[in-house]
Amino acid sequence: MSRGVPAWIVTLLAMAAVLAMWVGATSSGLVRDLFLPGPADLWSGMQELIEEGYKGRSLLEHIGMSLLRVCAGFVTGAIVGTLLGLGMGSVRWLDAVASPFIEFLRPLPQLAYLVLLIVWLGIGESSKITMLFLAALPVSAIAARDGVRNVAPERIRAAQALGATRWQIFVHVIGPSALPEILTGARLAAGIVYGTLIAAEIIAGSNGIGWMILDAGRFLRSDYVFSGILIIGLAGLAIDLLLLFTERRVVHWAGR
Repeated sequence: MSRGVPAWIVTLLAMAAVLAMWVGATSSGLVRDLFLPGPADLWSGMQELIEEGYKGRSLLEHIGMSLLRVCAGFVTGAIVGTLLGLGMGSVRWLDAVASPFIEFLRPLPQLAYLVLLIVWLGIGESSKITMLFLAALPVSAIAARDGVRNVAPERIRAAQALGATRWQIFVHVIGPSALPEILTGARLAAGIVYGTLIAAEIIAGSNGIGWMILDAGRFLRSDYVFSGILIIGLAGLAIDLLLLFTERRVVHWAGR
């Protein structure tokens, strides 16, 4: 890339090129509206969803239900996982006990145990939120554990030399030093939880954006489907930007 061309101009040109190909493919009839609605059809479908809602619920209600599930599963999973990870990184026997279960749960596809959760907890909110909790927990735990393990030994020895107690070292040295990795793990966990939510709503939902996309697809309303995909993408981007902003504000010293 030329040094004289700002990155944002390249980004705008790339977006303009994609938009031009989209308009050209749909307006020329190369791609049927059933498979890819044009910008005008997509805008019209979005307006209908905003004004009329979908299946007896407003669009904001569907979005709100999805975000509520994300927040409930992510926040609880991230808090419990972070506390567990801090303990695993500090106490050897706790790491020996918990690590096999965390490492087993981490690569396990969340949908693999959704059916089991439905059998145990029913098809309501409990099964979906529990699955999101289990999706966030191992990622947060591993990030916190590794953050504790990667604390520079010099910092700990310096605190010990100044007479700090074990608890003071944990609060004032280990915790702040591990915070950048903890927040990075939170961003990763949020992405996993968000992607898992949509799959959960498709399989075991009666509202929410994921369910709306599946139901609209059954009636070949591709404009609604693409509207839902656009909403999911923008909401996910907003969540990630919020976590990134929080990370930069809280651990502004990281990498310096």
